[in-house]
Amino acid sequence: MKQQIWTFVLFWLISLSTGADITVTCISTSVPTSVCVLPCTSPYNGVIHWEKDEKIVHSFFKKADQLAYQDADFKDRTSLFQDQIPQGNISLMLRKIRPKDEGRYKCYTATDSDNKEQFVLLKVRVPLKQVDLKKTNEGISCVAKDIYPKPGISWYRDKSPVESFVKTTVDKEGLFSVSSVFPQSVTENTTYICSINTEEEIFTASLRKERAEIYPGQDATIHCPVSKENAGNITLWFGESFIKLSYSQTTQQSTIKDQWRGKTLHLAHDGTVTIHNLGSAEDTGTYICERTTAQSRYMVETSLKITSASHHVGTGVGIALGVLLLIIIIAGVIFWKKRGKKEEKAAKVSTEGKPAIRENHCELETLQSS
Repeated sequence: MKQQIWTFVLFWLISLSTGADITVTCISTSVPTSVCVLPCTSPYNGVIHWEKDEKIVHSFFKKADQLAYQDADFKDRTSLFQDQIPQGNISLMLRKIRPKDEGRYKCYTATDSDNKEQFVLLKVRVPLKQVDLKKTNEGISCVAKDIYPKPGISWYRDKSPVESFVKTTVDKEGLFSVSSVFPQSVTENTTYICSINTEEEIFTASLRKERAEIYPGQDATIHCPVSKENAGNITLWFGESFIKLSYSQTTQQSTIKDQWRGKTLHLAHDGTVTIHNLGSAEDTGTYICERTTAQSRYMVETSLKITSASHHVGTGVGIALGVLLLIIIIAGVIFWKKRGKKEEKAAKVSTEGKPAIRENHCELETLQSS
């Protein structure tokens, strides 16, 4: 009976000391000095053990770190606020956070006569950095790499959802990569949208393909993605050359004028870029206008063709000759139709006259016989 009462009392004390888990979310970055802090407070500081899945994360007793039994996964990545331990701060500093660090940690503190356990639930996030959306031989591909937790992909064609196959891989660090190819044929003047979604964020990328043709010396119109309140940065690409454009919200300019590749261009608030006086074959190619924000990347690819002046003249001559040939053919058809009608009329007259001559000839023979 005494043993049963003691067991009950011990369980009750631990329950009071434990309390609810504390949830902490830490972002994994490439910055080596970034630290994730797992909070813990306790008046008992003689012995301190941080554990995860029965593995020793960090130990402190005899007024010093004791890392002989520390698990290899946490080597050189943990520390305590040693100068604050006497004041009850037993928090753990964890560096170089990675997905496999996610889980439930136990903070155990004790003296010769008392002890306390607290639990911290650590959630790790590796944010999406970029979405690679481009035209391939298979269609439009959408790829996002090194994300945690596992993301999903959704496709839209002019805002209408389209089902697709998604390939997901995970590396040895627990980071996810996803890829998908738009499952339908790709056409011009249509916007294709790829949406990458995780538990806490959504990243949207879009691609639209257009075509334009001008003659030497004319201005080219390149459309850029339109955004509410002109949010985001605009970059215009041509091969390896690019220029960054932005609106002046303070002056509310209707257009932005700049120089690029020896050409004058204007960016209007409706997302239209006008490049003036394009004339050489070097200006022919694909222009990409890209608008980016922290959660989006929108692109318009314009295939620009500059038709040469000689080709223009040749085309004009060809059209003129074609029209002349058509006129000759039409005139010939009309002529032959009219001639055919005349011959038909003459034949008809000849046929109607022959019976009359025969009749008169018969009458003459009758008179002669009488």
